[in-house]
Amino acid sequence: MSDSSLMNADAQFYSELMRAYFDSTDDAIFVLCDEMKFLACNRTTERWLGRSEQDLTHHNQRRPITELLGEDYDAERFSACFRRALEGESVSFETCICPGPALKRWVEINISRVNIEAGRMVIAVARDISERKKHLATIDYQQHFDALTELPCRNSLIEHLDNYPQDSGQSLTLFALDLDRFKEINESLGQQLGDSILQEVARRLQRLTDSAEGDFLARLGGDEFALATPGITMRQAYAIAHRIHKAIAKPFAIDSGRIGIDCGIGIAVWPRHANHPGELIQCAEAAMYTAKSEKAGMCVYDASVSQTSAQRLQLVSDLREAINAAAIRPHYQPIVSMRDKTVHVEALARWRHPQQGYVSPEAFIHLAEETGMIGVLTSQIINTAFQECAGLLNSGAIASLSVNISAYCLSNTLLVSDIRNGLKKHHIKPASITLELTESAIMSTLPDARATLDDLHDLGVNFSIDDFGTGYSSLSKLKQMTLKELKIDKSFIMDLLNNENDVAITRATIDMAHALGLQVVAEGIENRETWRRLQAMGCDYGQGFWLCEPMPIDALRLWQGVAA
Repeated sequence: MSDSSLMNADAQFYSELMRAYFDSTDDAIFVLCDEMKFLACNRTTERWLGRSEQDLTHHNQRRPITELLGEDYDAERFSACFRRALEGESVSFETCICPGPALKRWVEINISRVNIEAGRMVIAVARDISERKKHLATIDYQQHFDALTELPCRNSLIEHLDNYPQDSGQSLTLFALDLDRFKEINESLGQQLGDSILQEVARRLQRLTDSAEGDFLARLGGDEFALATPGITMRQAYAIAHRIHKAIAKPFAIDSGRIGIDCGIGIAVWPRHANHPGELIQCAEAAMYTAKSEKAGMCVYDASVSQTSAQRLQLVSDLREAINAAAIRPHYQPIVSMRDKTVHVEALARWRHPQQGYVSPEAFIHLAEETGMIGVLTSQIINTAFQECAGLLNSGAIASLSVNISAYCLSNTLLVSDIRNGLKKHHIKPASITLELTESAIMSTLPDARATLDDLHDLGVNFSIDDFGTGYSSLSKLKQMTLKELKIDKSFIMDLLNNENDVAITRATIDMAHALGLQVVAEGIENRETWRRLQAMGCDYGQGFWLCEPMPIDALRLWQGVAA
């Protein structure tokens, strides 16, 4: 074979090799003349366009690529990029193509000029980025929309407020609302039903929203929603808040019947309450927390209380950290028999804040209930109290241990198992445990409250009504429950020596309780004279600072009359 034949064979071999590579790649590769018409393309290009290379390059059928890529394609942009490539610049851009019968796809195209004897032409390499675009779109959706309700999320609201046209001459009002006690309801009914309630809340709020008038509704997270409304007066804002309350208060249908839910609403207005619309979320949420803490239903932002709101938010954060670190511990206050000095103790949660010192239980218990942390806190106090007092109970050094149970906890399905497991683990007799419930807890209409009380009764523990006289209990319901005792609220005891009305109420309560077969504990005893007066009335037990303040377990063991 001659040298020229060998050279031709080599050239053919390399030509076929390059063509094989050209056709095997998953990228679309094609060559365009200076009129943007096809000179060559690979099989991926054929597949994407739904046309063969022969059809694309046939002299009589050649058409500019801008006529072949579908209506979604930006022909002007491609033409501009093509001109830049002809001038010697390497250009990269993304676009969506939908060429007739072929599939729609997003592509990233890189084009550059090549100079050969036949003239100037452009070679392009296009990569399918549809999956990447889909993934990015999913991420973008997740960043801007709530998957459960399909409402815009907090990020979208922030962008909406930041971009609000401040030169429009219209004010902007933001309503922030949070459902009351939703966490307990969600835990009781199950997350699936809780999600259904949130979706229904979203639908009800959407019916109050007019997006054509500029309203913007968002779910901020959890059970918190927000509605931004431009150009309304404060009178109109109050009317909208009332409509929101009315919409949320309509009972929700659940498997076991119907349940009512209320909400707290905070209202903030730009420019009245904030220098920039983007500051409205913080103002509206501060007003919302004020409305919830004061049980006011709704509240307009007041700068004078904003510092208090900020402090409250910080305390909520600190409380969450304290619960996570199990830093809230039980202290124990003796309850002493007025007949034989037998000692019982009540476990009381105490929180020593690293900066503020001891925080009032009335403050942090209320926050725990409002924020849904009361269930975890109660579980921790029960477990710790059972562990610390097991030896004292089993030895007979103390006759019983009392633990306070919030009404919110009666919807927590874990409460019964926590107590059952604690009794078993520490070998404690159920009869030596007393659960103190407020009158509101006894009367509770929360889901599963009645079933929880029945399950607790089946465990064999005792029940006591705490702070009796401060609620609105039904005597018929009290009669139906298997109670051990009533605890007369300290407000009737502390002035017993000077107030005849308190004397009459206390004596009547003791007589009524004894008639029902219940024992009576008087709280708030601060002197010997009050103790003796209660003894004369026939009261069974006393509790108060005169006897002993709440103390840690080590101090309890050393307290007079109590030995490990």
